[in-house]
Amino acid sequence: MTKAKELIARVLAESGVQHVFGLPGGGTLEIFDGLYDQRERVTSILVRHEHGASIMADAYARAAGRPALIMGQGAFIGSNAAFGVMEAFVSGSPMVIITDTSDGLMPQHPANQSVTGDHGSPDIVAIFRAMTKYTTLAATAKEAVIGTQLAIKHATSGRRGPAAVVFRSQAVLDDVDEARAPYIHPTAGYLPGSPAVAADGDVVHAAELLINAANPVIVAGNGVHLADAHQDLRRLAELLGAAVATTYKGKSAIAETHPLAVGMVGVFGQEAANAVVGDGDVVLVVGAKLTPQDTVRERPAVFDPARQRILQVDIDPHNAGWTFPVERALIGDAQAVLAQLVAACEAILREDPLDTDARTERLAAIKRTRSYYEHPTLHGDTAPPLPPRVVRLVQESVDPETLIALDAGNNRVWMCHFYQAQQAKTFFCPGGLAGMGWALPAALGLKVAQPRRPVLGVTGDGGFMISVHAIATAVQYELPVVWLVMNDSSLGMVRQHQKDRLIASEFGDVDHARIARGFGADGLRVDDARDLPEALRSAFASGHPTVIDAVIDRAAAVDDFRVTPRRASET
Repeated sequence: MTKAKELIARVLAESGVQHVFGLPGGGTLEIFDGLYDQRERVTSILVRHEHGASIMADAYARAAGRPALIMGQGAFIGSNAAFGVMEAFVSGSPMVIITDTSDGLMPQHPANQSVTGDHGSPDIVAIFRAMTKYTTLAATAKEAVIGTQLAIKHATSGRRGPAAVVFRSQAVLDDVDEARAPYIHPTAGYLPGSPAVAADGDVVHAAELLINAANPVIVAGNGVHLADAHQDLRRLAELLGAAVATTYKGKSAIAETHPLAVGMVGVFGQEAANAVVGDGDVVLVVGAKLTPQDTVRERPAVFDPARQRILQVDIDPHNAGWTFPVERALIGDAQAVLAQLVAACEAILREDPLDTDARTERLAAIKRTRSYYEHPTLHGDTAPPLPPRVVRLVQESVDPETLIALDAGNNRVWMCHFYQAQQAKTFFCPGGLAGMGWALPAALGLKVAQPRRPVLGVTGDGGFMISVHAIATAVQYELPVVWLVMNDSSLGMVRQHQKDRLIASEFGDVDHARIARGFGADGLRVDDARDLPEALRSAFASGHPTVIDAVIDRAAAVDDFRVTPRRASET
């Protein structure tokens, strides 16, 4: 007979879950106690708000390629953490959630923090089933253990995402009789095996289409990041001389300095990307669902299945051919399928080599004429600086290896439009829900996952205040991340939309650097473009969590950079 909490802790350690983000409470106090004996294999990080726990776990999973655990009391994980859980669900980030019904062993009596779904009580299981791949209710100790194994299985299999175990209060208090059915088996057998590959016939057909295309284009999405398929993506593009555009969430799937890279496609994308994708006769979409933002609300000048032959690679057959009909769907893991395409193209090209020089030269000419990552506002130092100038100074000042976490609002538009990623898998952004407050906790998740890489979180002042609690976690665990706040004393995107009818969109003047110092972090305030490079360099060199409060000019509007799509063949 073994305590459920001990077995659950052992399951987490066996599965490779290395980090827990959470707040002990309710029945999870027992599981945290069980993790005490596994603390050399599983590290618990105390957050200040469940909202931060779920965002940290989302960003951690994207950077580490494995799930983290979020844990805390049911009512508060189900409400406060819902933001990050929903983002992970839409974005395909693996995440494991353990929480409880807090029923106090009396689920049918008047609720006291109870979330069983009985009369007078919120239904936590229904809440999680609405935003996870898998949710199970554990009424017994053995169900809690097996449910944890199955949650890990679902979180990491196929199209990954969040999976939850909700247990009754009694479940983690009881012993588990391992000698009776249902039996507790080793966790390894529940974990996914080899990645799924596409059918050989589909791969050969796609390879032939791409090789024979006049203007082959690859559109890379978030699935490239999730599958760590960056090298295979670049190899396929180089074999074909194919342009590579990315979606918003796929940004940095390839270094945007690569000769074949044409930048981000979509509403706020590069004009070159929209033009090149629009001219593509064979378009290979890899790990992207193609949202209205990506397709410029389905403008035929960018994507048009009536004149383009669209191939789509996706781990989920439901996603392939979702937005547009496809000529062929290649269902499988993005890295595995791209490796198949590379092998198939190499086999064909050994017999009949392809001259790609002309394609590369054509792309270079298009990028020159379409102002690829170039604009007058990127130059000229003013006080306060224009937001695009801030972005260019960031790009020039930080190490190219820096991992960047974005937020919502104008600041993310400036960053995704003007920041030219110089290395693959360096951009992380909320794009499922794209809500405010993601950047601060996400930066911590990235740092925990990749402790040797510099990490920069870029946010607006609105997003900063939503997640300011993350600074305390950074200080406690000595996570030397840097946050840059684009401070315009308002909800900038809302304010610009309202024009001269401003309501509920303006803040008072707040010194965010001073707030950071109050938490024990470093804080720097900058209101002149000429001071920003030194502020960034000193922040990263300090080895401490640092907030740079950059006051920006409010005059520039993101709508000034909306793209009017034109194909490259159009004047």
